[in-house]
Amino acid sequence: PPQLASQVWNLKFPNPLGIAAGFDKQAEGVESLHNVGFGFVEIGSVTPEPQPGNNKPRVFRLESNKAIINRFGFNSDGHNVVYERVKQLHSNKFQGIIGINLGKNKDSLDPAD
Repeated sequence: PPQLASQVWNLKFPNPLGIAAGFDKQAEGVESLHNVGFGFVEIGSVTPEPQPGNNKPRVFRLESNKAIINRFGFNSDGHNVVYERVKQLHSNKFQGIIGINLGKNKDSLDPAD
């Protein structure tokens, strides 16, 4: 509903419900997620270089604790590939709000770099 629209700084959100990083790690479903009604889409985590992530299995259920452990390890196509996908969205006049979560590669010597 229009009543859910809000503005933060100069960003106008159609609603406050977004999809967090981890669902669309590679920026492959941004437009579809926006079209089904999310107010914003966060991509990632995106690493500087491509990496496969941890060996499978990467998700573990702790039934006694009613918990799940996620050890995906930032599987990522790398920032160059994701950047090209985001550029394509903008060239197609995509108007949604996108956040990009950045991560480091497993073998990064300096995370800040």
